[in-house]
Amino acid sequence: MSAQSGGRPASCDGRQKYIQDATEGTHLVVAAASKSSKGWFIGKHWRGDYSLGRSYWLHTVLLASLMPAFTISLLARLTNNMPARYGVTGVLVIAGFSYISWLWGVVGCWRSANRHVARGGRRWAVIMAKLMIVFGAFSLGSSSWHATGSFREMLEIARGKQLGPPVTYQVRAGGKSILLQGGMNDGAADGLARALDAAPEVTTVVLYSAGGWVREGKLVADVIAGRGLNTYVEQECSSACTLAFLAGRDRAIDPHARLGFHTLYTVGGDDRINKPFDRALTQQTYSHFGLPYDFIERIADTPQSGSWYPTIPEMLRATVLTRISAGGETTVLATMAATREDLANEFRKSALFNLLARHYPLEFKRIVDLAWTRAQASATDNEILAASREQLGMVTRRLLPIASDRALAEFQQLVLDQAEALRIKSATACTELIFPGARASNSGAGPQALLPPDFAAREMKVTMTLISDSDPLNARRFTQREKAAALRKALSSLSRDELKLLSSPAARVGNPVATCNATVAYLQAVNNLPEDERATVFRMLYSQDEKKPAEAG
Repeated sequence: MSAQSGGRPASCDGRQKYIQDATEGTHLVVAAASKSSKGWFIGKHWRGDYSLGRSYWLHTVLLASLMPAFTISLLARLTNNMPARYGVTGVLVIAGFSYISWLWGVVGCWRSANRHVARGGRRWAVIMAKLMIVFGAFSLGSSSWHATGSFREMLEIARGKQLGPPVTYQVRAGGKSILLQGGMNDGAADGLARALDAAPEVTTVVLYSAGGWVREGKLVADVIAGRGLNTYVEQECSSACTLAFLAGRDRAIDPHARLGFHTLYTVGGDDRINKPFDRALTQQTYSHFGLPYDFIERIADTPQSGSWYPTIPEMLRATVLTRISAGGETTVLATMAATREDLANEFRKSALFNLLARHYPLEFKRIVDLAWTRAQASATDNEILAASREQLGMVTRRLLPIASDRALAEFQQLVLDQAEALRIKSATACTELIFPGARASNSGAGPQALLPPDFAAREMKVTMTLISDSDPLNARRFTQREKAAALRKALSSLSRDELKLLSSPAARVGNPVATCNATVAYLQAVNNLPEDERATVFRMLYSQDEKKPAEAG
């Protein structure tokens, strides 16, 4: 019997050990795989346990990049009717979370890429995935750098900053109007409601605002509409302020005021996602006020970086305005002028009245005295200025005899152009322009209220020329024979009926159309005189020897 009998060959022992070692190794691999397959989704991705395709497209691109942007835009919409600081705070929180989720996504994706080839994947996929991560990092860094200003602004809003200056409320003299000035900030509507509760006589809200939060503009509009108040603009009302303006029962603006419109927009989020929502919000909001489709589309097409200022005719057609205003409808002067000297200083801010104060201080004093009396009675600006213009007109007529030839020619042309413009609109106003005693109403506005705005600038320029160029040395005395000869020459082209209307107050009563036509014919006849005679005839016609010129200062 051999030495090996009764036992196993050595070769069998070697094979058994190999199989045992292999089995133990297999158990170790299976155990490691089993261990790696356990754990939470976030941890598994962070370690790179998922496939490269899933890690990149699902976890990094969709979850870590697109979802936060979508969530921010959704949050901005959901908080649209909340105070701005709440919505912006939520946006900032999600923005911070998005940076963390992006870091989580790219780290896990990078680690998955490192194991991709060992799993049987292609090397080019690893290179492409890592290149996309690097490019994405550069893109994120660049966009974050450019967004630092936006983030800083959002942080300030989250801490309570408003888009506009602090809002103030001023009940005007007489208690019929209240000025809302400042931004459409959080709390503006509540403040207006409290101010109105303390001033129950108010019928008009005067708006002076460059805008603010859309939500607050709507709330101010609700206060105005709920109380049936009118709205009026003396200077500017833009952006969200227009929502408050449109809530007025009666809506008007000063001829020099502006209403500015642009698309409403969301603070925070991705502009590419917000843009369709913002356009829909603009259309829905302005449709609530019954504005026509084309007007609303023009608003929606105007970016928030600018404003569209429609003309008064455009706003009348779109029912933005309910009527045309001559301006000066509220008691600004009566409110601002606590003393007579305050009012005088306000008048001196006008180049015309400042010139009058320097050249003819006594005349200026008379005008201020009259204005102060009206202001103490809580008269509107229009009533105060109309009375002042009437007094200034009396000064002008007393200056005509000592005016320069240039001033007389400009004055004559102005009166003719005014009469022709008024003849188209109102024969009564045309007559009143030449014969002030024919006034049939006490509206206080006078015929100038019916003239286009450019006439006011012309009248101021002519009056300033009369004041600055007036000189007693310009005065000339004419005999009655010289005056009669000048009148015959100027009136030679007029008919007998026209002459009767111009010379007889009784003939003018109840005959405004014929009187206006006769007045225009007379003024045209004077202008048609030969140039070498015109200046002399002007001075003859406007000479008033029986009256003294205005007192010089």
